[in-house]
Amino acid sequence: MTAMLRTLVATLLVTVVSVPVLRADVLSVDVTERHAIADGSGFGDTGAYEELVGRITFGIDPADPRNQVIVNLDRAPLNADGLVEATADLRILTPADSQRGNGVALVDVSNRGRLTALGFNRGGSGPYGDGFLMREGYTLVWVGWEFDVPAEREIRLEVPSVDGNPVGGLGFASVRDVTSWIKYDPSALVSAEHALTFGSSQSGRYLRTFLYLGFNSDTDGRQVFDGMIPHIAGSSRLDLNQPGAAPISLGMFDATAFPFADAALPDPVTGTVDGTLGNARSRPNQPRIFYTNTGVEYWGGGRVATLVHSTPDGAQDLTLQDNVRFYFLAGTQHGPGAFPPPPPGNRQEMGNPTDYWWNMRALLTSLKDWVVDDVEPPPSRHPRFADGNLVAPAQIAFPAIPDVRSPADREGGVRAANHDLDGGAGGGTALPMFVPQVDADGNEIAGIRHPEVAVPLATYTGWNFTNPDNGDPNTLVSLAGSYIPFPATRAQRERTRDPRRSIEERYDSREDFLTRIESAGEALIGDRYLLEADLPAILERAAQHWDLLVGAN
Repeated sequence: MTAMLRTLVATLLVTVVSVPVLRADVLSVDVTERHAIADGSGFGDTGAYEELVGRITFGIDPADPRNQVIVNLDRAPLNADGLVEATADLRILTPADSQRGNGVALVDVSNRGRLTALGFNRGGSGPYGDGFLMREGYTLVWVGWEFDVPAEREIRLEVPSVDGNPVGGLGFASVRDVTSWIKYDPSALVSAEHALTFGSSQSGRYLRTFLYLGFNSDTDGRQVFDGMIPHIAGSSRLDLNQPGAAPISLGMFDATAFPFADAALPDPVTGTVDGTLGNARSRPNQPRIFYTNTGVEYWGGGRVATLVHSTPDGAQDLTLQDNVRFYFLAGTQHGPGAFPPPPPGNRQEMGNPTDYWWNMRALLTSLKDWVVDDVEPPPSRHPRFADGNLVAPAQIAFPAIPDVRSPADREGGVRAANHDLDGGAGGGTALPMFVPQVDADGNEIAGIRHPEVAVPLATYTGWNFTNPDNGDPNTLVSLAGSYIPFPATRAQRERTRDPRRSIEERYDSREDFLTRIESAGEALIGDRYLLEADLPAILERAAQHWDLLVGAN
C-alpha cells in the first residue's frame, strides 16, 4: 500500500458520531464506522470507495395522509413531537470522490438481512467480486426494513409494537424516507440525482408491495425511485403491512393476492377493480420498471409470473405499460446456478448451473440509461399466448428423456388474501397456471436465452423433482431447476433411446461449439441483453463446460 493510500485509510477510519439532518422524517443519523474498502484500491475510472456504517432514526407522522396506509400507525406510541419513531441499520458504499461517481444511488432491498445486489459483481476475489457496480460508479445503499432479521445479519429495523404486534408497515417508510433523504436533502451523508432499487425474491415482492401501497411518493409528494428491478418475485407481494406480519417467514413465499398485474383490471373472483400501479395511491410518481423472472416463478405454483403479463384469469396477454418491461431469463432457476453443476442431492436431477447475472448486468445498465439519459431500453422478452409459447402444463412439449419425468401434471397454487383490500376477500381460490413452452431439447423458447441455453450441451429447466430418498418424488424442490446433459455420442443416444441429439451430432468440434457460443453472445450484445465486456467470461465458462462433458481434446 502506498503512503497516500495509508493516509486515506487512516483518515476514513475516523468515527463520526452524528450527522445533522434537515428533513422532518429523518431525525438523526449516527455513523459508527467510516473506512476505505479494498485497502483503498481504485475501481476503474471511479477510483477508491468508502463504506459508511451506522444507524438512522425516522420520525413518521401518523397524521400525514401518505402514511395512513400503514396498519396500526395511528395506535403506535408517539415521541414528544407527535411522531412514531423507527431506527434502522444503514450501510453505504460510495465513491471517495463523489464527482467520479455516476450520480445514481442503487438501493438494495436486503433479503433477510443479506446484501443481494452485490451479486451484480461477478467473479474476482474478495467480497466485491470484479467490482462491476463500483467501476460503474453507483452509490450502494442498504437500510433496514425487516424487524425480525436474526441478530447476526447486518441490516435490521426496530419498530414499535401495538398489542404485541410490530408495526411492520414502517418497513416501507424506512426505504422511502432514506431514499428521499439522499435525493433531496443537501445535508444527507451522500447525494444522488437519481435513485434505482433492486430487490430479489422476497425483496422483489417487497418492491411490488411498495409500489402498490403508494410509497414511491414521499411525504412531500416527490418521486422516490426513478427505476426499479423487482427480481424473481413473480406476481406475488409481501404481507408486511398487517398485524402479526413476519417478513422473514417462509410462509410468506405464497403471498400471491389480487391484483397481480400493473393495470387496473376486474378480479374474476370478487369483481373488484384494482392494479399494482392502477390505484389512486400508486398512480403518481411511477418509476421505470424491469420485472425479471426465471422458470421457477412460472412452475412454482404460488408465484405465477404469468399473471404479471396476462389477465387475472390467465386467459390472454396484456399490453404492458410504457414505463414497464418484462424479461424472462430462459433456462434458469430462482438463484444463479453453480458450476460445475451440483449433484442431485435432494433432487432427482443435477442442479441448473446457468448464471443469469451476466444478463442482469446488461439490464441494470439499460435501466440506468433509461432513467438518466432517456435511452429506450430493449423490448420485453417473455412467453406470450399470442406467440404460442405460453401454455398449460399439460401442453408442455417436454421430450421423453429416459428416467426423467415431465412436470406436465402440475397445478397452480392457491392465492392469498389481500389484507390491504376488501378485508382479505378472494383468498383460498385456485391460481391459474401457464408455463413457458420448450423446444425439442426441453429448453424454453421465449425470453432472453443465455448463450449456453441458446447453444446447449444440456437441457436446463426451472423445475426439479424431489429425490425419492428425501421425500415425495411427485413434489417439486423449492426454487430449484434441473440440468440434464445431452448424450455425448450418437451411439450413447441410440443405446439410451434419448430423443435429444447428441453433442457429437450437434457440433463438429470444441472450436465449432465455442464459435456458436460467441455468435449467440454477440447477438445478445447487439440486442443489449448482454454487455460486450462480459462475453469473454461466458466463453471461458462454456469452454470449461465442454471440457467437463466431452474432454479438452
